[in-house]
Parts: sequence; structure tokens; C-alpha cells
Amino acid sequence: MTVFYTFIIFALIFIFIIVFSSRFFYFLELKTFTKRLSNTLHIDILRLDCSFEQMVYFLSLPSNLPIIKNVKPEELTIEFDYTSLIFPRLSGIKIYIKTNKEKMVLAYLPTKDFRLPTLDQMLEQGKIDEGDYLKISTYKLIHQTTLKEITGEVFKQLQVGSL
Repeated sequence: MTVFYTFIIFALIFIFIIVFSSRFFYFLELKTFTKRLSNTLHIDILRLDCSFEQMVYFLSLPSNLPIIKNVKPEELTIEFDYTSLIFPRLSGIKIYIKTNKEKMVLAYLPTKDFRLPTLDQMLEQGKIDEGDYLKISTYKLIHQTTLKEITGEVFKQLQVGSL
């Protein structure tokens, strides 16, 4: 009986390790792939222009809601939206207003709709394929500088209506 319990404990530990390390290894794979491909293509991924046009807002702008009108940039938070726990793939990012009292979803940007014009040209020229495009754009999307740009863009969109 103790062999059975030992096996169950080791199986649970194994599953726990897989689930909690899978995102780390997913990001590591994206980073490694992107750096290797960017060296081959002689481009700097982090300096590429990107488009937030496909961001979906869940409220009408301009808005007269007090939470929207009084939002501060530090109250905007971004959460990653994954497809799975064990073999995660980033399907998009959610942008929230998070205050002490409430949490409100503002916008969503699907990974497949996050466009980079330089990569669009390379895709048309056959230098990369759709899979390469998705990995590179996902890496760019999750990078801290891009996340700050997205937060700034959302904040700007919220402020346009409240001026």
C-alpha cells in the first residue's frame, strides 16, 4: 500500500512541476526561437513597429463611467490569456482597470491579430511562414516594452473621451 501512495505522490509532484513550469519553458522557447530567427533575418524584433488596431474594447468610448473618467495609468493591468495549462499557448492579452474596489475588463488583443508590418512583408516574400510570424509576434507582444506601449495606448484611448 505504501508503494501505491508513494507512486501517487510522485505522480502529483510530477504533474505539479509540469503545470507550473510549462509557461516558463514556453516563454523560453519563444525567446530562443525569436533571437535565432532575428539573427538570421538581421532584424531587431523589439524595434519593429506594431499595430494595436485589432484591440477589442468592451465599452463604448468615450465613456462617462466614473471608473473610466478617473482612471490612473497604474490602475491598468494586463493579464495573459492562455489556451491550456499543460501546453500553454498565448491566445491574447486582457487589459483591466483594477482598483481597490473592483476589476473591470476594458480590452482584449488576440495574439493572432497583433500585427507587425515588417513581418507582414517578410511573410509575403516567403522569408517566414505563419508559424514563425505567430511565435515572433507573441514574443514581441509579451515583452515588457510592448506591454507598456499597450497600457499607454489604452490609457490614451480612455482619456480621449474624458477631456
